[in-house]
Amino acid sequence: MEEKPFEFKYFVIDDMYSDVLKSDDTFVESLTECWVSLCGYINSDTILSIMIVSEIFAVTIANDAEVHADDVKDIEKLLKLYNTLNVKNLLISSEYEYLKEDMKIIEYFYEKSKDVIKKGFPRRASDFFEEIPKFYVEKVLLGEDPNHRLENLTEDNSFELTYLIYAYYYRGIFKDKLTRQEAFDRCFEKFKKYFEEDSIKTVIAVAALTDILVWRNGKSISLTKKMVHFQRKAVKIYDLLDVKNILDGDRLEFLEDSMLDIRSLSKNEGD
Repeated sequence: MEEKPFEFKYFVIDDMYSDVLKSDDTFVESLTECWVSLCGYINSDTILSIMIVSEIFAVTIANDAEVHADDVKDIEKLLKLYNTLNVKNLLISSEYEYLKEDMKIIEYFYEKSKDVIKKGFPRRASDFFEEIPKFYVEKVLLGEDPNHRLENLTEDNSFELTYLIYAYYYRGIFKDKLTRQEAFDRCFEKFKKYFEEDSIKTVIAVAALTDILVWRNGKSISLTKKMVHFQRKAVKIYDLLDVKNILDGDRLEFLEDSMLDIRSLSKNEGD
């Protein structure tokens, strides 16, 4: 089964942010736990290693979390692997764009920190940047790249839409200091275009928010009549489409699992 880079970017942000939300862990501790859970892929020295480790440090830098001496060594390994593999030919254009832009920030951080961060003396991104830079996912979410518009996503099978929905949800909580309900509602409005389509992307968007509602909300997000409406719509679209000819691998399997929750919740009336 072929894994997809956006699938692992989504795994990383969900793993790290949800761990901090549901426990007393810091981002340093969530980094370690995420690393352990994905170590088999990380140690494979493949393009997936690069996608996973770059996302781990993107989350770390973006949240101004502590970076330790061992982390700097891992960033050095990441940069060496990135410069060794023919990365551009291993990714589709959108995947490469995210990675290329993020690696510029990670490399800058490494060059500034490699001689400063010592064992027992961690530092943060704010020690090296006047302002924490925006990683590419944030630029896409905020509409700052005219060549990669949020409303024009085309890769149904790549996990990019799911990744962006989760990234925006967690951004609302951690950066914009919203409640989970506020972050969820804002997510709904941000991706409304996909809810209003009649395509597989409608089902994927509904599935992502339903997964947040069911598995990530800490019982603090309400199931609204509006959400139930779009869940019922997603069920109709899913049943009409030949989904197995549109999606494959984990993307298909994940959606099939999500549909179980969508079908169940769509029978409710909502608040």
